[in-house]
Amino acid sequence: MRPSDGFFLLTLALIPIQLGKFFFHPESFVLGIPIDYLAISLYLVDFALFFYIATFSLENLLAGRQALKNLVKDYETQKSFLLIWLILTLYLLADTIFFARITALSYIFFIRFLTASLFGIYAAKTLKNRNLARISIFVLLFSAIWQSLVALGQFALQKSLGLWILGERSFDSSTVNIAHGQLFGRQFLRPYGTFPHPNVLAAFLLISFIIIDSHKLLLKKKAARIITLILLPLSLIATSSKSGIFLLFLYLVTLFKKLPQILGVAALAALVLFIIRFLPEAQIASLSERLVLISAAIDIFAKNPLFGVGSLNFIPQLALQNLTSANQIRLLQPVHNVFLLILAENGFFGLIIFAFLLLFVLKKAKTKAKILLFISLVIFASFDHFLWTLNQGRLLFWLACAYIISSPKKN
Repeated sequence: MRPSDGFFLLTLALIPIQLGKFFFHPESFVLGIPIDYLAISLYLVDFALFFYIATFSLENLLAGRQALKNLVKDYETQKSFLLIWLILTLYLLADTIFFARITALSYIFFIRFLTASLFGIYAAKTLKNRNLARISIFVLLFSAIWQSLVALGQFALQKSLGLWILGERSFDSSTVNIAHGQLFGRQFLRPYGTFPHPNVLAAFLLISFIIIDSHKLLLKKKAARIITLILLPLSLIATSSKSGIFLLFLYLVTLFKKLPQILGVAALAALVLFIIRFLPEAQIASLSERLVLISAAIDIFAKNPLFGVGSLNFIPQLALQNLTSANQIRLLQPVHNVFLLILAENGFFGLIIFAFLLLFVLKKAKTKAKILLFISLVIFASFDHFLWTLNQGRLLFWLACAYIISSPKKN
C-alpha cells in the first residue's frame, strides 16, 4: 500500500468527524454577527486531506515517465470530466478575481473547492485498485455503524452524548435553533450524529448505504449485510430528513423485483411519512423561510446575471435586503438550493459549467446503484445547500462522484 492510499483511507475515516476550529476575520461578520459559513475553518480531516493530495501528487510526479503514462491512461476515460472540472475551477478563480463583491470570501471558498475536488479526482484513481476499494468499503461501513449508533443514542436520550472529541455539538431538545421533528404529534430532537445538521447526517448515511450495499461481492460477510440493511436505514429515518427517507425507499424499491415486495416497501414508506407527518406546523415556518431565500436568490441573480456576486457572497448580499423569518429572526443563511446558490454567486455561466460537470458524472453512472447515487446528489442539492457550502458536505459530494466515475479493476 502506498502512503497516499493510507492517507486516502484516513481521510475517508475522518469525514464524519466535525472536530475543528473557526477563525473569524472581519469579512466573516455580517451586521456584527459572526457567520460560520464565512469564517476560515480548519478541521481534523483537513490534515489527512492535505497529506493525501500531497503524497498522491508526489508519488506520480516522481514515479518516472512510464508511471505518468499509466496515470494518463487511467484517466483517459475521464478526460471529458477532467476538462469540465478544469474549466469550472478556472472560472471560479476568475470570478473571484474580477467579479466578487468581497474577494477574501471568494478566495476562502475557492481553496475549499479546490481541495475537495482534488480529493474526488484523486480518489477516482485510487479506487481503481480493487483491493483498496474493498478496504474503503469496510472503512465506510465502520464509520456508518458508529455514526448510526451515535444518532440513535441522541434520538433515544434527546440530547448529545458528550462526544466533543469527535466534533459532536452540545445540545438537548430545548437548545435554541436546534432541529426538531414530529412523532405522533409530539416534538422530538432530530439526531445530528457528529455532523452540523441532521440533513447532512442523513446524506452521509444514505450515500454510505448505497455505496456499501452496491459492493455485495466485496462484502461477503452476512453480518455486514444485515447491519447495512437494518442499522443504517433505521438511523436515517430517525433524522427525519424527507429527502433522505424518500431516497432510501427509492433505493430499497429498486432492490426488489417482485410486486408484493415493492408494495410492501411502498406501504412502509407511506407509514413512515405518515408518522413523521409531511408538514408539521413547526416546519411551515421553515418552508416560508426557504421561499423567502429563493426569492432573494433570484433577485440577487437578476441584478448580476452573468457572473454573480462571487462565491460566499450570498449572505452579505442577503443582509442588504433586510429580510426576517416568520419568527422575526434576521435571515443570514444560504438559499437551500445549490443550483440557485451558484446562480446567485457565480452567475449563469457558473451554473451552466456546473451542470455540465454533473452531466459528465451522470454519463459514468452505468449501474443501478451509481444512478441512484447520482439522483441522491441532485435531490440533496435541490433541497439544501450543504453539498456546496459545508466542508463535510463538499467531501461527501466529491466522494460520491469518485465512486460513480471509478471502476475498480483486478490487480
